Amino acid sequence: MSPKKRNFPDGFDINMQPLHDFMKRMDNAFNDSFKHLQHHFHTKPFRVEMEEKDHAYIVKAELPGYSREQVKLEIIGNQIRIAAKDSSSLEGKDEKNNQYTKQESYEIRERYITLPMTIPEDKTTATFRHGLLKITIPKEEENRKNIVIE
Repeated sequence: MSPKKRNFPDGFDINMQPLHDFMKRMDNAFNDSFKHLQHHFHTKPFRVEMEEKDHAYIVKAELPGYSREQVKLEIIGNQIRIAAKDSSSLEGKDEKNNQYTKQESYEIRERYITLPMTIPEDKTTATFRHGLLKITIPKEEENRKNIVIE
């Protein structure tokens, strides 16, 4: 692969390949360090897909390992907030040393999905089966206006 060069009007050539290589190495180092942190703190966001149909938007979120009670949906204007909450508690008693220990952890994973319209709260539906959340958001035609371009 030949080095990337940038030609300037005065005929001065600069080899940009070392800069591009350096930036790529920095990006890789930065991304690799955060992958480690995400794994350590379990902060990896869950997968969300959005599909536009003729009369509705379909949002699917993969939340394996969560129950319906741990998932919360919130409509905020033209956004939907999907939150998955998890908590755990570990208790122990050491009678020999007369000590009691308790460890608790609490985690919230969330995603915001923005739509190009106000979300109709009363017509939006959601189902949760086998770790897959499916939200159906109908498009309201009365809010849409076509503009004539001159």
